Amino acid sequence: MKMVFLSYKESQHDEVMEIFEDLEVAAYTRFNQVQAKSREGRPRMGTHIWPGFNSAVLLAIEAEKVAELMARIREFNQKTEFEGISAMCWALEEACWK
Repeated sequence: MKMVFLSYKESQHDEVMEIFEDLEVAAYTRFNQVQAKSREGRPRMGTHIWPGFNSAVLLAIEAEKVAELMARIREFNQKTEFEGISAMCWALEEACWK
């Protein structure tokens, strides 16, 4: 298993959910109204100077799906004029859920 963290503009949520649906991602945890500053985009801090927020998603995913997920995110980012989806992935040593 792998753990993947995504951060993206709230307005991109539908596109992220479409990727998850296409890849049959069964479970994830979403964090709403995340303050963020990306490498290339404007900060989103929920203030009048830096309005808006990001959303963040944390998901455990089968290792064989990671390449496809990352490819879909790269494809989305190439088509997006401004900020895209930030994605990070690392090994998930152990998990327990019901």
